[in-house]
Amino acid sequence: MDAMHENSRILSCLGRVNVGVLATLEKKLGTMRQRVMYYGFDENFSCYLLSAKGSPKTNHALASIDVSFMVFGLEDPYDKSWEVEIDGNSELLTKAVDISFALEKLKGRNPFADIAIESGISAQFDLIRINPTIVRFRVYGEILKGMPPTIVVF
Repeated sequence: MDAMHENSRILSCLGRVNVGVLATLEKKLGTMRQRVMYYGFDENFSCYLLSAKGSPKTNHALASIDVSFMVFGLEDPYDKSWEVEIDGNSELLTKAVDISFALEKLKGRNPFADIAIESGISAQFDLIRINPTIVRFRVYGEILKGMPPTIVVF
């Protein structure tokens, strides 16, 4: 029995939560790092992250290139809770059009982006796009029934 969800359902879930966890591999030490981050997203499941220029979050996201981003939605009852896992590669945005698009996706979802936009200080921040290679969507009640996740491959 397959649990297939439409992309629109997955995107709707992403719209209800503003914070996810970015996981990267620190290659020099061979260790994993996890960072809680506000995010924005688009209809193609690309995620947009913002951090202070040169911050450890930026450095980890870009040093690893291959990253995983997890978003969890707690629902009542609990078996309706869900998670979206986006595996992909990270990219520092440098073109003004890409930066503007990312800021628009973060607007209203990331308080730091809101301040950067309102104060005109967005140049003090790095903007990162996670380009998805695979998206997995799981609903906990379906997992308990042995149903596989919905998988979107790019």
